[in-house]
Amino acid sequence: MTSFQDSVLFRYFFFHWLFRDASVKELYQRSAAIAHNKANRHHLLAYLRRWIALTLLMYFAGIMLEQFNTPACVFFYTIAALCTCTIAKITVAWIFLGKHQL
Repeated sequence: MTSFQDSVLFRYFFFHWLFRDASVKELYQRSAAIAHNKANRHHLLAYLRRWIALTLLMYFAGIMLEQFNTPACVFFYTIAALCTCTIAKITVAWIFLGKHQL
């Protein structure tokens, strides 16, 4: 695989490349970064759907393998649990980017 294909797969699942760092010290840069991040907030819902689908896929794969009494089901349950953490992170980011600043 080329690095371009890896980059596309990475961008399909991870959204960090869409947002700017808002922890800069200068007020105008921080304000511009926050405005940019709030403008791109709607993209988080697409990533949320992708991670929910991946979580359900891993969870149901674990259920199917559990029916055959194979220890490989633990792998899929673990991946589903890690995906759930990412879902929580995306949800919190979406909520806080929707808040209005005073």
